[in-house]
Amino acid sequence: MYSYIFIKKRVLILLYLTVFCLSLEADPPDPEAETVVPNVKSISLKEAEELFLKNNLSLLASRLDVESRKGAVLQAGLWDNPSVFLDQNVYNQNTGVYLDTTRHGQTAIQVQQLFLLAGKRDKRIRLSKWNQEIAEQLFYDTLRSLRLELRSTFYGLYFSKKALEFYDESIPQVRTTIVGAEKVYKSRELLLSEVLRLKAILFRLETDRSELVKDILDKEASLRVLLNEPSFIDSEISPAYIPNSEYTPLTPGLDQNELINNAMEWRPDLRSMEFAVKAEQTNLSLQKAMAIPDIALGGSWDRAGNYIQNYYGVTVSTTLPVFDRNQGNIKTSEMALASKKAAYEEKRLSVKTEVKAAIAKLKEKERVFGEYRNYFTQDYKNLANLMIENYRKKYITILQFADFYESYSDSIVKAIRLNSDLMESLEILNSSIGKTILGADK
Repeated sequence: MYSYIFIKKRVLILLYLTVFCLSLEADPPDPEAETVVPNVKSISLKEAEELFLKNNLSLLASRLDVESRKGAVLQAGLWDNPSVFLDQNVYNQNTGVYLDTTRHGQTAIQVQQLFLLAGKRDKRIRLSKWNQEIAEQLFYDTLRSLRLELRSTFYGLYFSKKALEFYDESIPQVRTTIVGAEKVYKSRELLLSEVLRLKAILFRLETDRSELVKDILDKEASLRVLLNEPSFIDSEISPAYIPNSEYTPLTPGLDQNELINNAMEWRPDLRSMEFAVKAEQTNLSLQKAMAIPDIALGGSWDRAGNYIQNYYGVTVSTTLPVFDRNQGNIKTSEMALASKKAAYEEKRLSVKTEVKAAIAKLKEKERVFGEYRNYFTQDYKNLANLMIENYRKKYITILQFADFYESYSDSIVKAIRLNSDLMESLEILNSSIGKTILGADK
């Protein structure tokens, strides 16, 4: 009986240890199974621009600055407030009354209104309106630069994700090839150098993908700031853009002189500097007018302090321009006007060179795109898969496979980047002109 109980306990202990060991050897939970699928928000370029115009905080700040300039125009048109002077005697010695306001006391009242001469009021209004025009053009220039950033970032993100798709497809293939190569290496049928060469290819693809992911995250962060849309804060942004495979070069039909003339007319930064010159011309005219004294007209009444009781008079006052004739401010305005004219002419030259350079860059991108647009087709991708299969079957050497795959991956990524650079060059040309007049979505 004792031996039966002892054997039973040993059996139970063995069963417990067996279950415990099996639980240790069990596969750990797959972390990928617990991975939360990211929330992907797809957005078109048109939708992005609508959100940008509605929500962007920089545009909002610039709009508010324009509105504040309207208040300055209103203030410049207001008349100066009239001035009132009151003189009341404190103690009447004849009546013994303090602050005697009766007909026996002394009270004097004077009212004056300042009148600006030499058109100062009109010049101030005109100067404020020029400053309002400058603020409006600066708003449009902010819109122009931010729109360039938005569209370039949008296209860049789209093509970067296309490149990421290539890495996500290529890396598993190379990884599978390495696993097979390691098995062959263990059977002494493959050199270690070949395995290491394959791992070098994988390492390069992984590092390039990591840099690309970093670039994608930066672009998504920029888009989130530009769009200021709460639903995009915790979401992955997926640009819904399909590039035109039948892209037609634009530069052969472009008239460079016409585009330069359009830029001279449309560029808000150039127009703001033009308005700044006109504003300074108005300011110089105002400063010269300030040398002419203004006049204050009014009336006065004196109960008992003049040569007759209840004296009524007319008052006129002005300053004498003996010492201060506003010489310093006039000189400052003259120098400021000369400086702004020089800056305006320099900006005109800069705009011309920007448009010419943008056309030349777009022309070069279109040339390269036109020559290589059909080089990296589906046949090239099929060839890459065939090269992997041929290497696995030992039809080609590791050197042949490595050289081909490295050039293949570089070519595919550069071809995708060429599309992105082409669209960016197109947007830069539009921005240098001042309006979106080129492109399929103009």
